[in-house]
Amino acid sequence: MADNKRIAVVNDLSGFGRCSLTVALPILSAMGFQACPLPTAVLSAHTGYDKPHIRDCTVDMAASLEHWKRLHLQFDGVYTGFLGNQQQADVLIPFLQEAQNVFRLVDPAMADHGRLYASCPPAMVKGMGRLVALATVATPNLTEACLLTDTPYEPLLEMPADERRGVVERMARQLLQSGCESVVITGVPEGARLENAVLERLDAPVSWIGCERVERYFAGTGDVFAAVLCGHLMNGLALCAAVEQTVAFVRRVTEYTALSGGPEQDGVAFEAFLRELCP
Repeated sequence: MADNKRIAVVNDLSGFGRCSLTVALPILSAMGFQACPLPTAVLSAHTGYDKPHIRDCTVDMAASLEHWKRLHLQFDGVYTGFLGNQQQADVLIPFLQEAQNVFRLVDPAMADHGRLYASCPPAMVKGMGRLVALATVATPNLTEACLLTDTPYEPLLEMPADERRGVVERMARQLLQSGCESVVITGVPEGARLENAVLERLDAPVSWIGCERVERYFAGTGDVFAAVLCGHLMNGLALCAAVEQTVAFVRRVTEYTALSGGPEQDGVAFEAFLRELCP
């Protein structure tokens, strides 16, 4: 039997709307990994839809992690995303601490467009910060990076590009000082482009990798980015090369989805592109 690398994927499961586990599992499977889901919540549809049914999985997470421990399961990587509540960070911290010798990608999915998601209370910021501090790579978007570093968001949008870059670079270094080994701050607007700030270590310069933006916003795009990046890094690509390939993939699937005219809430139609990710 093939000895595929095994990744614990911690995220919510939404029955409709391409995001979270319904994005990460097929992408990581296509990239050659055994993706092992640990749902943080089960939703009828993601929270961009009106009044979804939501089942909290905090108790189930703790029980599942305990069962995995009894089975002596070993993982080659851990990827965490959306949490159902701030208590789930307490459940995950021992798991991440015990996984310090494996790759850990933390996507602190809790906010966008300058504000927390409606389902995320302010206390979520502290919990996510504790997970970010344990990451090999953290992938906050611009809003999440601002929240994690206590940086005002709105003034950033009014700054000249070079001044904004300076603030983002300071945030990236602050996140590394908190404990994570490297960081990719995604979705930094710069004219007609979206840029990503990549910092591999404190004594390194920040690299900027971006592309022309697609003038539509699709739910779950950050989940596609994090999953593809996780796969490339676990397949041995260096961080900047992995970000470059991930940006190119996300740009292609987003442009394709925009041209097809699909609803933004439904997410990006990545399925037709999965073959590109196969080893």
